Amino acid sequence: MTAVVGAVAVAAVELVAGTGPVGAAVGWLGALAGVILLPMATQLGLLMGSVVFGLRVRHVVFGAMREVASWRIGLVTFTIRWLPVTLRSQIGPWRSPLILRCWLAGLLSALVGVTVVVVGWLLADGPFGRGFVLAATPLMLYKLWPRRVPLTTSTGWLLFSLPRMRDPERTDFLAAPMAARAYEALREGAIERAQTHADELAAKYPGLNATISCQVAVMEARGEYAPGVLLMLKNLAENDELPPRKMSYVLAGLAGLGFKAVEAGQLPAETLLPTAKKALDDAIRLGFPEFELSGASGLLALIEGEADRAVRLATTGADYNHSPLSRADDLVTLARAHMACHDNAAARVALAKAEELAPWSPRVVETRERLSVA
Repeated sequence: MTAVVGAVAVAAVELVAGTGPVGAAVGWLGALAGVILLPMATQLGLLMGSVVFGLRVRHVVFGAMREVASWRIGLVTFTIRWLPVTLRSQIGPWRSPLILRCWLAGLLSALVGVTVVVVGWLLADGPFGRGFVLAATPLMLYKLWPRRVPLTTSTGWLLFSLPRMRDPERTDFLAAPMAARAYEALREGAIERAQTHADELAAKYPGLNATISCQVAVMEARGEYAPGVLLMLKNLAENDELPPRKMSYVLAGLAGLGFKAVEAGQLPAETLLPTAKKALDDAIRLGFPEFELSGASGLLALIEGEADRAVRLATTGADYNHSPLSRADDLVTLARAHMACHDNAAARVALAKAEELAPWSPRVVETRERLSVA
């Protein structure tokens, strides 16, 4: 609906300007450029601010759809996808003062975006320029609106909501650097180091949601799926009034971990599977993008004996997942789905890709053992 309203507005402006259908078509191209370039500009500003003000940059993704190339420089992974229309990044706090650093990065993001809009207005002397500013201006205003949903935090939220954040969300935010160090250790396969960071987090912030998530991540890395599920269920029972965004993350994690516990035979399917499936559905209902959970849905399909569907879903998960550990999990699910379809050659290809990302993962190791005797 928004796109239709925008297209009508551009056409109306060009009708008044007297440029006719050709002018409207050129104006639509300008509007498309605005829709693509303005978000890239604000994201680029956020990246610049993150580097300048000392935030953690974990992953930078240019483009959409399937991956073309990926490489790692230090702690940062860079990914190129085949449709060059977006720029995304995973950014988080790393050292004190956390809130000030994030606010300054958000300010630079806003300044870059506003500069693009102002320059667009100054140069808008034809249909293309008018179309550009008609799209970029309201989009910039929308980005300045405080909004935080699953996988998305607006520039406006960093500027206006972050400084006013209250407990327990504020404490959760302040604990993020310690949790981030544990996750970085897990990415490197340094489980003992990750355990040390998780223990330090538990000592300083006992019972915090970030602490529980970190502890569960280490349990998962050890293949201790059942204790992780029980800890998450206990946390949910004690904190059933989490904000929708945070709840969606917790439920998505519970679903994926629950499916792994059932797959590994650590908890009975008849007891846990209905709970994990409901957690998956509720996470989507709370705004977690469904396609981002394709890997978990693929594992569920595999557990329920739908191997062909599991192949499709796990392939989607592996193609679009940005996290190396999650992607390795999706590739393992894909390998096991291929095995269920009696295609061990395809399973070995998928497993080889998973081994490049997380050769130490319990599911990778177990699948390698199964394939070696197949």
